[in-house]
Amino acid sequence: MSSSPPIGAVSAGLRYQVRFFWRHALAMLFPKRTVAKVVVEHRGVGAVDDVVVYYIPPGVNERGETIDVDFFQLKFHTAQSGAVSHGAVVDPEWTGTKLPMLKRFADAWSEIRADHPAARLSLVTNWPWDPGSPLAPLIRDGGRLSSDFFSRGTRSEVGKIRSEWQRACELEDADFRRFIGALRFSTSAVSQDESESWLRDRCQLAGLVPIAMGVDHSPYDDLGARLIESGRTEHTPESLRALVQEQGLVEKDAPYRSTFAVKSFTRFAHPVAETDGQCVVDLTDLFEGRYAQSADAWGSTIPARLDAALATVERLEQPVHVALDAHLGIAWYAGHLLGPKSGIPVILRQKVKTKGIDLWDVAAPRKPDTVEGWRITAQAGTHKGRDVAIAISVTQPTLTDAARYVKEQLPDVGLILHAALPTLGPQAIADGGHARWLADELIRGLAAQFADLRPARVHVFPACPVSLAFLLGQETRALGPTTIYEYDFGGANRSYRPGITINTEQTT
Repeated sequence: MSSSPPIGAVSAGLRYQVRFFWRHALAMLFPKRTVAKVVVEHRGVGAVDDVVVYYIPPGVNERGETIDVDFFQLKFHTAQSGAVSHGAVVDPEWTGTKLPMLKRFADAWSEIRADHPAARLSLVTNWPWDPGSPLAPLIRDGGRLSSDFFSRGTRSEVGKIRSEWQRACELEDADFRRFIGALRFSTSAVSQDESESWLRDRCQLAGLVPIAMGVDHSPYDDLGARLIESGRTEHTPESLRALVQEQGLVEKDAPYRSTFAVKSFTRFAHPVAETDGQCVVDLTDLFEGRYAQSADAWGSTIPARLDAALATVERLEQPVHVALDAHLGIAWYAGHLLGPKSGIPVILRQKVKTKGIDLWDVAAPRKPDTVEGWRITAQAGTHKGRDVAIAISVTQPTLTDAARYVKEQLPDVGLILHAALPTLGPQAIADGGHARWLADELIRGLAAQFADLRPARVHVFPACPVSLAFLLGQETRALGPTTIYEYDFGGANRSYRPGITINTEQTT
C-alpha cells in the first residue's frame, strides 16, 4: 500500500487498508475469539504483508482444513475500469513491479510455509475477476480455485493457463499444487461505503462507539492510519482493548453477550462466526455460495444444528439478540424454534441500508398510521391438488417466478396465494413493531383461509427481510407442514430451489 497523507485527509488506499485491519482486529474483542493477533505492514513476508491475521491454535476451519494464518495483499482501485485476469497476475506491468504478482506470491509462500504450512495467501481487490477468463467459473466461494484447475487436460484453455502459471512461479508439480491450494482471489471485495457500513455494524456488536452516519471518515480511520504511520503494527487482544479504552471508544454494554447468531453466507474476508455472539450456529461449511453441497443438508444437517443450539439459547440473558446472516428458510426455521411456546423474548438485528444494523424490538405489533397492510389474492394452479403455494412480495415481486416454478415442479399445488405490500422495496418495513404487525396480519389472514382448505402442504416463496421470515417462522404451526423455497440468484432461469421443510401439524 502507498504511504498516506496527513490524518484527516487519509488516502482511499490507506483507508481501505485501515478498515480491513479493523475488520479482523475487532474479532479480538469478542469473548469467543479465534484471532491471536493482527499485524499490519508485516516485515519479512514479501508480497503478502498488508494485513496478517494469526489465529489461536489449532486455527480456523475451512471446509475441513485448518488454517493457522491469513496473509492478505490489498489492491484498491478508485476507478472501476479494470478487472483481474489470469494474464494480469503473471504480467509484471499489471502491478508495475519487476516480478509478476503470482511469482511474488509464490516466493512469499515458499518462505512462509516452513513456519506456517497451513497458511492462506489472498489477493484482496475491489476489481472483479474478468468474466471472459476461462478461470472465472473455477473461482469458488472464498476465492479458492476449484479442483478443475488441475483436472482439465493440458491442451484445454485451463490447462494452458495452468502451465503458464507454473512456469511463472518456478515451482515443481507438488509444490505448485500446494501453493495453488493456499491461494485465494477475493475479487469484487467490499467498496469503501460497504466497508464503512460493516465497520459501523461491527463496532456496535463489539460494544464500541459506532461510526456516525453521514461522515466522510471516522475515529477508526484516523486511529488506524496513525497506528500504521507510527509503526505500531502488531496488535493483540490485550493491546487493542487498552487502545480503544484509551481513546474513549468503549461503550458500557457489549450486546454480543446475549446474541444468538446464525450464518449460512460467507461474506468477503469475514472473521469466523464465533466472533458474533455467545451462541453461534455456523452453517457456511454446508454451502457452496448459496447452494447446499449435499442433498440431505436442508432435510437433516441444518435443522439438527439449529435444534442442538436451542438449549444454549435458552440460557442466554434475555431478551436474546438474534443476528441472522442466513437464507430465508433458515431464518424461518430459527423463528419456528423460538416461537411463542419457547417463552424467549427476542430482539432482531436487521440490516438496514440507511442505518447499518437496526435493533428491531418485536415484542408488540405496531401499525404505522400511513401504511397499508397486505393485499392477498388467489389464483388457481395449473394442477389439481391439496397443496397451497404462497408467494410473499415485500422487497421485490415474486408471483411470476413462483407461479412458473409451481407449474413446472409442483403438481400437487391446486391454489396459489399472493401476499404483497402496496409498495415493495428494502425499506418497505419501518421497524420491528411494524414487522411484527405484518407477520401477525399475514398469518391471521392465511390461517382463516386454511381453516377451510386444510392443505396437505404449504409451499412458501418469500422475498422479504430476513427478520420478517423469522417472525413468520414463529407462527408456522398455523400453516401446517411447510417448505420454504430459496431464490436461485445465480441462475439464468429466475427460478427457485427447495430449501428447509418444517413438518408440523396445523393449529387453529
